[in-house]
Formats: sequence, C-alpha cells, structure tokens
Amino acid sequence: MKKITRSLLTALLFTFAISAILGLGSIKASAATLTADLDGDGTDDTIEYEISGEDYDQKLDSLTVNGVAAKFKDGIKGDFISVTVFDSCTKDGVKEVLITKKIDSWKEYFLYRYKGGKVKKYCETSGDDIISQTKKNRVTTKGYTFVRGIGNIRITTTGKVKSGKLIYSSDTPTKPNKDNSTLTFKTNRKLTLYSDEYVSDEIGTLKKGAKIKLVKFLRDGEGNFTRVCVKSNGVTGWIDTYDLETSDFIINNPPLWD
Repeated sequence: MKKITRSLLTALLFTFAISAILGLGSIKASAATLTADLDGDGTDDTIEYEISGEDYDQKLDSLTVNGVAAKFKDGIKGDFISVTVFDSCTKDGVKEVLITKKIDSWKEYFLYRYKGGKVKKYCETSGDDIISQTKKNRVTTKGYTFVRGIGNIRITTTGKVKSGKLIYSSDTPTKPNKDNSTLTFKTNRKLTLYSDEYVSDEIGTLKKGAKIKLVKFLRDGEGNFTRVCVKSNGVTGWIDTYDLETSDFIINNPPLWD
C-alpha cells in the first residue's frame, strides 16, 4: 500500500510539474540586453530590459542602464512593446533609450536618457515615426493630425523638450509632408481668404468648387489646427476654420484614413 501511495504521489508531482512548465508559455517573459554609448563618454553602456505577455498584450516590466533602474509606474502596457536605442539629435553627442508602445495602429514613445549615473525620462510623444534631426532639445515626429475643416493630414511636427515635457508652439506654421496621397482639393462652399495666419485682412473669396492646394497650418490657442494656408489660382491666403464643428468640412472627399 505504501509503495502504491508513493508511486501515486510521484506521478501527481510529475504531472503538476509538467503542467506548471506548460503554463509558463501563457506568461512568456523575455529579457534582452543592448549596448550603446548613451551619455557620449566614449564607453558603451549596458541596457537590460524585460517584456512579459503574449502578442497584443505585452508589458515592459523593467529597464536598467548599467544596473540603474528607469522609473515608470506599473510598467508600460500595449499590444506590442519594443526597446531600442535612438538618437533624436545627431549633434548633441547623446542617445536615448526608446520605448515604443503600439496599440492598434497608434504608437506612443517614451524616451529615456542616462546622465550622471541616473536614468530619467526625457519626454513622451506619439505619432507614426520619430525622426532624427540636428536641433538640440527638439523631438520631431512624422505622423498625421486632424486639421479642422480639412481632415487627417500627414505632417512633420517638432516640439521643444522642457523639464521633461514636449512643448509644441501654437504660433509656428506646420507644413504637410510628402506622404499625403494628395494635397489638392475642391471647396464645397464659398470661403473667405485672408492675408495672414491671424486672419486680420480679407484679400478675396473662393467660390464653391474652387481648387485649393494645402500649403501649411497653424494651431489655435487650444492646440487645434484651425488656420489653413492655401494656394488657389496663383493666390496664396489663409482660411479660418476655428468655428467649424469637427465633423464639418470645407472640401469634397476629406482624407479620413487612419
């Protein structure tokens, strides 16, 4: 009887062990290491991180540089998480650890810097891609934005990093980038054309059905793109869409992809 009991116990323990091992497949934690000179001192730094979860349900559990932990509350969660080394400015001599969080087709980015033996968040941003450029304390994103009265337009936007935050200027015109399928549309109503982005002086009107080419945009005080510079029949001027509803458009067939 004791022999049978011992054999049964051994079998149960074996079964439990196999089940536990197989069960780990649903948790699936992976650790990885990167090396790069982050602070520009000529010596490679060691980046270690761990991501847990399955595809479409991942979490960055930890990230360290030379053993120093980066701080982020409750991990970073998303459909997909990736960690890479990125150089947001090619002239400042430092590089960042870039954490990319993807949810559906949208991406959020968390940039961390290693300086003075500490790992600190540099800034957060979102969009399609971050572009490396030459201006210090700037982060440039190539993505798309909603321009009131027009629709979703692909643009390149640069923000200034200040005290860990990315600040976008409200008074700097932003140009659409070359990824748009078209920048020329026909108006679906009569529109007033103004001389500048402050829509101070009227310089003419555009008839319904006029062909316009988008030139640049300006944010209002609330951060929305509501001033639109267009070119029509050789004349360049600004259109004010501030008072429009977000579902109201001044053109036919507005770009509403993504």
